[in-house]
Amino acid sequence: MKKILFVCTMICVLALLTVPVLAASPKSYDSVVVGKSNPAYDIKAIQGAVDQGGTVLLKGTFDFGEDGRVNISKDVRIYGETDAQGAPGTKIQGGFWTFHSPLPAQLPPQAPGPKISIQGIHFEGAQWAPICLPYCGGANIVNNKINKVRPIASKVPIFGKLDLYRQQAIVFVPLYVLPKESRKYQPGAVTGAITVADNDIDLSNDIPEKTMAQGVIIVWATGANIQILRNRVVNCSRNSLETLDNFPGKDGSAMTLFKDNIIVTADKGIPLPTPSTPNGIIAGWFLDLTGASDPARRTKIIVTDNQIETRGDGSIGIAVISDGAVIASNHILLKGGAKAKAIIQFSSDAVIVNNKIEGSGLCAAMLMPFKSLKGDRNTLIGNDFILFKASAANVVLQSSNNVVIGKCGKVIDKGKGNKILAEE
Repeated sequence: MKKILFVCTMICVLALLTVPVLAASPKSYDSVVVGKSNPAYDIKAIQGAVDQGGTVLLKGTFDFGEDGRVNISKDVRIYGETDAQGAPGTKIQGGFWTFHSPLPAQLPPQAPGPKISIQGIHFEGAQWAPICLPYCGGANIVNNKINKVRPIASKVPIFGKLDLYRQQAIVFVPLYVLPKESRKYQPGAVTGAITVADNDIDLSNDIPEKTMAQGVIIVWATGANIQILRNRVVNCSRNSLETLDNFPGKDGSAMTLFKDNIIVTADKGIPLPTPSTPNGIIAGWFLDLTGASDPARRTKIIVTDNQIETRGDGSIGIAVISDGAVIASNHILLKGGAKAKAIIQFSSDAVIVNNKIEGSGLCAAMLMPFKSLKGDRNTLIGNDFILFKASAANVVLQSSNNVVIGKCGKVIDKGKGNKILAEE
């Protein structure tokens, strides 16, 4: 009971902390750039302003052509104009990693990267991703619109498969830009406070079963306090929101919070690295599973108050691969097939509380081991499965020493020492 009360108190505190982060634009700017819809001018003009750092206002429409790019190496706050309703009015068309922060020559980095804010811009038609920040000391990516992102053919195999594509919106992944000999965790490449909030992302594409897509993806951060808030992500063909293998800082601090996001997945998705696809929120450890159960490496993960609609035959609403997670007060609607699952917990000591699951699928909640992870000692309490139609059972327990409390409906228990305290 103390554990449940602590979780409820934490969620209330987070609700107070995660107020809207859309800051008022400054009254004056260090640089103002007006777009001419001309790549030869637009890219050079924005690059010059960004190189000066400070605050930059972008006005009008900019054209980055097929693969234009602005590289960010200094602290900078980039603003677009917004209309009376706060919607982005400034547009940037095209580009390849349109805004990008390159890694330094010396690795691991000897100092934190630039602090970067990007706010109030409509990115349309970028190749791979419009925002790619593998090196930053903090980021505030707020109130942007991203659509018509063009998938790019991957030059390297994706989970051993060739002839596949990548398509993303907001990316913090040093892995993509590391040379093969250095393709490992680089401490300090991504760090600081990272807020991704109030963005509107549409990742529609014509080849969903061949496209590895993520709306927001953060991998290999160090000591980062990550908040992913109130984003809308639709038509993503793999994982709409994803954070993996993020490390604590030297003082042990770091956390990841997913809150108040709205997700509607694509109907079909790429079946890699697992056949479950397309999915809502995936968080925890994957590249090195040992981090999920290592107290020295894992960080706190909280997934709360999100609205998720999955449409794939084997979709997952929320999956967490890390001990001690909190999955609370989410509303998940499964509209795909009989193999879909609302919540999967692969690790241990999680609290899954007050979630509402509707629609139909294999199960509303599954607790299970995954390779070296045991998936035990989790607590399910007060979840609402009344409007869910299960092809297997509302709750499937494939691990041990879990506790299920509340009106949970049918339970399949294949573990040991599980306690099912179901209310009639």
